[in-house]
Amino acid sequence: MSISALSRPAQRRLKRLTAENEASILSDARFFERRPDRSHRIRLSSLAEVETIRLLHPGNQLTPGLRWYTAVRQVRQGVRLRVFSMGLPDLDTDEPEDVCRWVYERGRTGGDDAIERGLRRAMEARS
Repeated sequence: MSISALSRPAQRRLKRLTAENEASILSDARFFERRPDRSHRIRLSSLAEVETIRLLHPGNQLTPGLRWYTAVRQVRQGVRLRVFSMGLPDLDTDEPEDVCRWVYERGRTGGDDAIERGLRRAMEARS
């Protein structure tokens, strides 16, 4: 769902959820700062991310017995993309780069490809 298709109250809620998710965003930044050899990670989705999923994709209900996970790709320092997927509640998120990359790639959509290409072009233009 496009953000512009949301009602004004839903857009305000999305803005609040984005601010509430700042701790997860900072956690991702710290992860990649500590591990400069990594470009991907998996973690449990934050409550704000789960609410965002519900808001933007109301038909995408969580299957009972599963949890939401976030796979993060750092395109360049400070530029990260996230995709969400369901998984068993006790999955180990301390996985090596190749597993995290596989989970991220599996969760991508065609729209994610376009966003990443646009980000790469914008970063190259700034260099």
